[in-house]
Amino acid sequence: MQQYLVEAVTAYQAGDFSRALALLSRMPDGAMPLQALALKANIFARRGETRAAGETFLKAARMPGADNVLLLRLAGRMLDQAGETELLAEAGVEILQSVTEDPALASAIIGALSAAGRASEAAAFVPLLDAADPAQVMLGVTVLRSAGRISEMLPLLDAALKNFPADGMLNAERFNAALDICDFDIQADCLRRIMDGGDHGGQNMFAAQSMHRRLMWSDDEAANSRPGLDQFLLSRQINGVVPERRRFGAADRKIRIAYLSSDFYAHATMILVREALMAHDRARFDIGLFCYTSADRAVEQETWPDILKDAIVPLRDLDDAAAARAISDWQADILVDLKGFTGGNRLGIVALSDAPVKATWLGYPGSVTGVGLDYAICDPIVTPESAKPFYEEKLCRLPETYQSNDSVSRARPGPARRADHGVPEGAFVFASFNNVTKISREIVGLWAQILTRTTGSIFWCLAPLAARNNLLSAFAQEGIDPDRLVFAEATPYEKHIDRVALADLVLDTFPYNGHTTTSDALWAGVPLVALSGNSFASRVAESLLRAVGLPELAVHDRAAYADLAVALGNDPDRLAEIKASLAVNARIMPLFDSERFTRHLERAYEMMAERARAGLSPDHIDVEPLPPREIPFM
Repeated sequence: MQQYLVEAVTAYQAGDFSRALALLSRMPDGAMPLQALALKANIFARRGETRAAGETFLKAARMPGADNVLLLRLAGRMLDQAGETELLAEAGVEILQSVTEDPALASAIIGALSAAGRASEAAAFVPLLDAADPAQVMLGVTVLRSAGRISEMLPLLDAALKNFPADGMLNAERFNAALDICDFDIQADCLRRIMDGGDHGGQNMFAAQSMHRRLMWSDDEAANSRPGLDQFLLSRQINGVVPERRRFGAADRKIRIAYLSSDFYAHATMILVREALMAHDRARFDIGLFCYTSADRAVEQETWPDILKDAIVPLRDLDDAAAARAISDWQADILVDLKGFTGGNRLGIVALSDAPVKATWLGYPGSVTGVGLDYAICDPIVTPESAKPFYEEKLCRLPETYQSNDSVSRARPGPARRADHGVPEGAFVFASFNNVTKISREIVGLWAQILTRTTGSIFWCLAPLAARNNLLSAFAQEGIDPDRLVFAEATPYEKHIDRVALADLVLDTFPYNGHTTTSDALWAGVPLVALSGNSFASRVAESLLRAVGLPELAVHDRAAYADLAVALGNDPDRLAEIKASLAVNARIMPLFDSERFTRHLERAYEMMAERARAGLSPDHIDVEPLPPREIPFM
């Protein structure tokens, strides 16, 4: 074997790689010495066979006496050059445990691990990335977020921002991380720089933040409608393509409605929309659920009733152009996107669709600009006349509320004990079960005022571990002892709705109100005090409270919000009366009347169809309410 190796080295040095490889192939694989394996790997590399080179370098690295760091580095580089992300991910942890000073290789492996759904493993190697390379920093941020290690994002971003202080994406991600963990000091710094403008990254940050994140802190309709990261990315994706629209279906044919979403599973959107999808009048409408739900979550669709299961049209494995063609082949008359600018959207499908009418509904509380949408389905509370100038779409306002609700399949509160959740039995319990990204420093101040003015009260809040110390600190600054706060964990919906019913009064967030969480509270029989503002997102609770017959619980100034919560906290009789009204109203008022809601929605679709068939361009639509019900529907 030694002779073969010597001859192979000579052939290699002469540039005769084929002869060198042939000589090495005479050696048994299992008995090939380290030098022969390393030479074989080098030959593959010189011949451009990068996958074979990578695999062979990897074998050599695992042999006794091997220069582990060098060979693993070469293995990783070859697999990366070959585009073999799966193989790179398989060997990635082994490589990066030894190769700790190669940021480019670390970036490739971390990306491969992340693409393989192994972000938690990739996150351990983020410190190997180059903080002087914004692209690598953004990769690290993405991986840490996917792994749920939000607090680790901030040191990485701070280091990068020393080199690139005005970088919009880095600043926006710093703001986003601060929102995720309730770091109100960083939030205040980011907001100051946005408001000040100038060249310190503020305006770059504003433009680079996603539209949905912007709503967490901005109650300004004009600001919220300005282009953000979403439009920039979408414009690059569709590259100016504007499809010619098909003609609307004939009047003697059923209207074909294509609902588009990734949330066709036990998601908050599906909790709201499920019954309306089932209640559609199939004699007048054909319904398709164009679904790009991930495979693991789509499994639960097998348990759905046939009327929903049979409507699913899977798009998950299609690119946006092919998905748009599938919607066209189905001859959809109205494409209704249920995502808007929320996470996981595929607005490229909407932009490329030739559907005669395109609308946005339910997922995103605001204008979804740059997509070619014709209508935003809303209501007169969330989008009053003053909102019209800030919408690219025409407003299609339903008469009672824009939000559908499932009152049949939705879990009802079951037996639960406060003690099981660490909540004291004798306390008056104020609660908020919204995502902590919706908790502003201002609303913490109002909540603290309420606690100060209500003896024996506590505040029960849904918060991840990473946000809790920041929340405790903010409340402490307002004079609230830590023992007056109880933190809740995320839990499956059925258990969540059980615990919601244990609260006495829910305090809504601002400027982004609760949406599904607000209707959850009302469904559980718990009244809610809301602060209503100047944007769709800050008017949602008022819309829902009106639709359940409790408009007095939505107020329009900060002092009134605190005063009302304090008054109810100190007046058990008045609160009991409101709870009794809520218990009755939930059975007779529009909020949980899915059939009535669906008839209004269908009338909206028919009004869109009438205009389209007449050759008229979209215009604002206000749907007239049906006559009030005389008999409870439950």
